[in-house]
Amino acid sequence: MEAPRRRLDALSGLRFAAALAILLFHYGGALSAAAPSWVERLRTGGYAWVGLFYLLSGFVLAHANPSPLTGAARRAFLAARLARLYPAYLLAFLLFAPFAMARGWGEGPLAPGRFVVVAAACLLLVQAWVPHVARIWNAPGWSTSVVASFYVAFPALTARLAPLSRRRLALCALLAWGLTLALPLAYLALAPDGPGAMELAREPRWLEALKFHPLARAGEFVVGVCLGLLARRGMSLGRAGAPVAALGLAASIALLAVGTPTIPYVLLHNGLLLPAHALVVLGLTAAPESVLARLLGCRAGVVLGDAAFALYALQEPLWRWARKLLAAPGVPPSRVFVMVFAAAAVATAIGVSRSLERPARRWLRARLEVAALPGWSWLDRLAALGAPKARAR
Repeated sequence: MEAPRRRLDALSGLRFAAALAILLFHYGGALSAAAPSWVERLRTGGYAWVGLFYLLSGFVLAHANPSPLTGAARRAFLAARLARLYPAYLLAFLLFAPFAMARGWGEGPLAPGRFVVVAAACLLLVQAWVPHVARIWNAPGWSTSVVASFYVAFPALTARLAPLSRRRLALCALLAWGLTLALPLAYLALAPDGPGAMELAREPRWLEALKFHPLARAGEFVVGVCLGLLARRGMSLGRAGAPVAALGLAASIALLAVGTPTIPYVLLHNGLLLPAHALVVLGLTAAPESVLARLLGCRAGVVLGDAAFALYALQEPLWRWARKLLAAPGVPPSRVFVMVFAAAAVATAIGVSRSLERPARRWLRARLEVAALPGWSWLDRLAALGAPKARAR
């Protein structure tokens, strides 16, 4: 028997907390400069929360779509996912464009071509498939490219996972986690980039692929899908949900506070925290009335959670513009600057979520879904761009 569908408000707040931790990882160095070393390791380990995004995406999608998607439902799903990602992502792309154009693209007649290719890859959300260019244009966009790949794969993935028993779903989750860890373990054992590769300012080829390629991160999404299907089938931690969620969160924080070099960087980056993240998600889902779930799922938490993607997508261009317009060249950011920036970035993300994302999402989703209806000629689809209420004949 499937668990009743309900809005997972606590997961929205959790998503915002992860997005804020990633923002502080990128720009919060001034805040932890004089703090104990474990606090700095916790901040600089903020990259690991990206894996929580992948797990949450798989979990929420499977919880909302526990049955295989076919035909029109599959097309509507993909239209809805693109409409969810693209408005804030495109705004971030445009805000970063002046900085992309100002950077060097090499010399000779091929330089404009390189610029166009990178821009096209980013607009098509495929840049992560070529890790060397994944972060050239608005660096956080690489993760959106990875998530977009997962969205495309989701209907085929659920078609294979949904018919499985609960036991086999659990085994698939364990296998996906094992495969996720196998890649960084192989990297550590084989050292394909040579000694000291992880200390370089710019990642060498194999480390780039390990960190940014969708296939290297797919296991995190698959685990989320398996857990979402299990939750819809009634698997619950029951009264243990609250302490389990707290335990998972404490374990995640403790591992990041220990950090590197005690724990290899590539393991923290790719999948080591996945079981702890899973405990948090399952615990919050099982105990929506717990103190932690209520804190994360309060009205403010839901508002912030809805703005989490905009905060993640816009952080880099907002930081670039803030430094360009408000800071003296060459002067390191102060604590006050970072705190004001973080507050302004959150406020901007909320404004974008409400004033741009929501209306743009409705507009884009309506037209994409109409254009995807079966039996329509290309002339019908073109005409439908101005008629979102049109129906299949």
